[in-house]
Amino acid sequence: MNDHKHTSLICRLFRDVLELVEQNKPRIHPGRVRFEWGVGLVNTKPPKKENMLALKITNEQQIPVTLTPKTDTGKPAKLDGKPTWEVVDGEATVTVSEDGLSAMLISSDDPGDTEFMVKADADLGEGIEEVSDIIKLTVAGATAKNLGLSAGAPEAKPTA
Repeated sequence: MNDHKHTSLICRLFRDVLELVEQNKPRIHPGRVRFEWGVGLVNTKPPKKENMLALKITNEQQIPVTLTPKTDTGKPAKLDGKPTWEVVDGEATVTVSEDGLSAMLISSDDPGDTEFMVKADADLGEGIEEVSDIIKLTVAGATAKNLGLSAGAPEAKPTA
């Protein structure tokens, strides 16, 4: 929406509010009550947080991931049954713990991205209420950290 439309919308809204106030004016005795208000600029909502964990390791590493289910207010929550872990795309692998609440993400030999989907049932009764998260694992090629110097056996030097 462009600025002109925003301004027009705010002006119409302001005019409508003034009409309502005028129509419903209470009988005010001077000096007893004071009513003040203001209208500010429109604020956009912050973007919704994505359910994705992004990790980066080398092709010589693995990384543990643990689930700690929470409610909307951040309190601990229970799950019905074991969560499932699967590779959606990529070459890395996953080894899941027995209870399904943690797993080891194991890098592939080749650099690249892998996406894992973790799903669980949040409904503790007969029904199913699926919750899911995505893990993006970026695997980078391991780089040299030393030159690996080595020496041979001593030899006699050439004579001139």
